[in-house]
Parts: sequence; C-alpha cells; structure tokens
Amino acid sequence: MSLKECQWLCCNRCITSHSQIQLYLTVCGHIFCLSCLGLDAKKDKADCPICNSNTHILEINSKLGQNKSIFFKDPENEFKEAQKKINKIRSFQKYHYENNMRTMTVQFRKAAEEAKASDKMKEEYKKRGSQLLMVIKQKDAVLKKKEDEIKNLKNKITQLTQLASMYKEDGRALKERVKQLEIHSQKSKEKLQLTQAKLESKNLKRRVEDNNKFSKQKPVLDVSQVSFNLQKGINQPKGKNTEKSQFQHNRYPSVSKLNPNKNFFTSEDYNVGESYGFPAIDDKTVFNIDNKKPRQCLRPLSTSTQAGVDTPLPIIFEDISAISEIPHFDNSEN
Repeated sequence: MSLKECQWLCCNRCITSHSQIQLYLTVCGHIFCLSCLGLDAKKDKADCPICNSNTHILEINSKLGQNKSIFFKDPENEFKEAQKKINKIRSFQKYHYENNMRTMTVQFRKAAEEAKASDKMKEEYKKRGSQLLMVIKQKDAVLKKKEDEIKNLKNKITQLTQLASMYKEDGRALKERVKQLEIHSQKSKEKLQLTQAKLESKNLKRRVEDNNKFSKQKPVLDVSQVSFNLQKGINQPKGKNTEKSQFQHNRYPSVSKLNPNKNFFTSEDYNVGESYGFPAIDDKTVFNIDNKKPRQCLRPLSTSTQAGVDTPLPIIFEDISAISEIPHFDNSEN
C-alpha cells in the first residue's frame, strides 16, 4: 500500500490528507503539515503543537527508515509477515527449548546422582526443577493463548470478508432494482401522458361535433299549414292528429332577436303595446272573439325561462280579410 492510499494519514491539527499536502512525522509520534508546525520551509527541528516539545521532524515518504516506515505499511500484509516471523520464532524457540530440556534432563540426572551424596544439593536441584516446570507451563499457556487469539482474529477476518461480499452483492441488486423502477416509472408517465392526450383529443372532437350539430339544427315552423277561423277559433293542421302536433317538441322556435328600433311585428295603428307570437297548436285559451273591435288572437311570447330565445311573431287580428297570409307591418316610416 502506497502512502497516498492511506486514508488515515492526515495532519493531526488541520486534518489535511497526505494526498493534498506534504506531511511530517515528529519523534514524539505526531503528524503535521508545515503550516501547522509554523514553518515556511522544512527544518530539522520544530515545536510539536500537541506535546509542546522541541523535536526532530522527518518527511513522510518512501525514504523513511525501517523503524519509522513500518507504521505506514498495510496492517494485513504486516500481520501476514509477522505471522511468518512468529512461526519461525516459535520453531526456533521450540527447537532450543527441546534441546534445553534434553540438556536439563541430563543435568538433572547428573544432579540427582550427585544429590545422593548431599541432601542439600538434592533439595536445591528439586527446587530448581520445580521452578523450571512452572516456567514451562506458563510459557505453554502463553503460547496457547496467543494461538487462540490468532485463530479468533482469522475467524473475524473471514467473517468480515464475507459480510463485505454480501453488502456488495446487496448494493448491486438494489441499484439494479432502482434502475428497473425508474424505467417502469418513466414508461408509466409516458403511457399516462399518451392516454391524457388521446382523452383530450376525443373530448375536443366530441365538443366540436356537438357544436357543429347544434349549429346545424334549425327550427322548423311551417305556418302554411295553420288555418284560422274567426267563428270556431284556431283549427288544427289538416291531416295531423291534434294530440300529436308537429310543434310539440319545439313550441317556441329559437331565433335571433330583431332590432328594437325597427320592429316589423308590432302595430302602433291598433295601439298594440306588446309583441305577440303564434299560440301553440294545443293552446285552448284563444276563444270567444268579439267582432266589434279589433282584438288580438295571439298570446304573448314565452318568457326567458322557456326554451329558446323570445322572438316576436306576426300579429293576426279578427278583422283581417286574408286569413291564410301573415300581415306585414312596415315601421320604417316611424
């Protein structure tokens, strides 16, 4: 692992990483940049901002000594190298330990033989032998404990590696799922927009058709079939059933209003104050006509609450000679 790949390597004061600025190591074990050390250029000594002690500083690079560069190496690689060294040391010590045991056994035997001559020497060698056995047991216990720790560390490393692999796989699956959901959402939006556009187009087309259909409808009013009789009132159209009139669906045709300043359907000669229209075919209100004076035979136009626009129609009086024709009053002279 190179020094620039060490993410933990940064200034202890301003937290600037080694990839951005040159860092320096103090003898007291702290890491600073030149600005935090209060130096404009590299020097051999500086005051440590943490320890407040004047100490030597070393530039952190590949030229560091073996004693200093070991702190900037990869721990896993160092652990593997250390494990190899430990195995070598263990083999070396075991060899010498067994050799020493053999030697000590020989010496012990000799001592035992010599102890026969002297009880004091015997007791002393026994005590020394007991001490050596205790030391051996302690060393064995320490070695066993270290072996267990190494085994536990290996298991933890294996578990962490497996967890890291699982997290990576989950992350890839989650990204793929998010991508699929985004594609599905985009397609749904496009379908919704297309459906809305089609619906709006259909609604617009329907409104245009309705407007065209409504504008083409014209009220049918055939007054040639209407005959008037002064004595019998208003007769029904010939050849038609009185209960089913041709005007039953549109009794008051809807036409545009005329100019009020030029009303051709009122007569000031007969002192008529209102305009009147034709009564409906089924209207039974126009009867009992008096011949002494002109009288209106038509009822007033429909109000604004009725269907269609109020349209004044011709006035027909009882004393008109031509019943089959509609009189025309010219008010232009007024």
